[in-house]
Amino acid sequence: MFFDRFRDAVSRLPDGLIRTGPPASPGDVAQAEAAVGRALPPTFASFLQSFDGVDLFHESVVIAGVGPGAGRRLFDLDQSPGSGRAGAALVFAETPTGDRFAFRGDGAILRLRGSPATSDEEVWLAGTEYTVWLDAIIAHERLLFDADGEFSPDAFEPDGAEILPRVALRQAEKALRLDPGSAELHHERGVALRRLGRDDDARPSFRRAADLDPGNPWPWFELGRAALEAGVSGAREALEAFEQAGRAEPGEAGAQFWLWGARAALLLGAPDRLEECRREARARAPELAAALHRARDEAASSEDPHEVAEAQALLDALEKAPGTARARLVVVTEAGPSQKERSSEGVPTRTRSRRRP
Repeated sequence: MFFDRFRDAVSRLPDGLIRTGPPASPGDVAQAEAAVGRALPPTFASFLQSFDGVDLFHESVVIAGVGPGAGRRLFDLDQSPGSGRAGAALVFAETPTGDRFAFRGDGAILRLRGSPATSDEEVWLAGTEYTVWLDAIIAHERLLFDADGEFSPDAFEPDGAEILPRVALRQAEKALRLDPGSAELHHERGVALRRLGRDDDARPSFRRAADLDPGNPWPWFELGRAALEAGVSGAREALEAFEQAGRAEPGEAGAQFWLWGARAALLLGAPDRLEECRREARARAPELAAALHRARDEAASSEDPHEVAEAQALLDALEKAPGTARARLVVVTEAGPSQKERSSEGVPTRTRSRRRP
């Protein structure tokens, strides 16, 4: 395995954007396998014997090595597997924000965010296998840099914190040409389209992400959000998506998805499914009604009309009788998502956008 595309990127990109370690020896690989208690995937073991660890784009992603010359050692990484839902077999890379990349048993690449201990674990299907994941991530990140190897100011919002949605869309689409099996990249494309106001175009991307990674609730949730923007015509698809998200997220964390399912069911005029969604939401989060009342009151004190309408719509989804809030929900869903990220008592209210690495 010669990793030709990776070698070409190393030679063509400005100095410092990709920094590689010296080749590991077969003995280094064997010692690492003994330390982690398992054989390394053959492709990864071969890669390490050419490039023993890699720093991609100023530590945006650091791939661990195994030999004494590696900047970060494989057996020093946090190898805790997360919940059983993760299915991670070996963590091999990490980001500055604490995300970890891991091989799944079948060789696919997972991104692990958060922790089951803090109830914020997310598990994303990031790539179909190591080589194409690596090529895709390089194609993705290089768009943020200029010819001198510095961050391009044209890639970011004026405050420099977030990547512009048109750039995020280009990143996702360029990477997807190399790894079309990445659910994370399809989801990212959908988020960028939503930020551009193209909700209908975003829906197939979220649907594809959900189909590739059905156990991840977030593509289902974002599909539901995008469908709900169409009002009554999208309410059925939204309801089905929120229900799928709720089933994929057990325990209290799933209450938020069932609440949004109730919102879609109320708009659709489906009383049986409305009651089912409400029952699931209340069962998973008994204090949900009180939390929503507090969120509505906080929104009222902010004097932001959209925040007030959004908070009231979620409260209506839990408490209003069928047929009494349908007009209100049509107006709210047509208003679109707030551009201010807010999470009141665990209830998400906005599609998450990509921040600067």
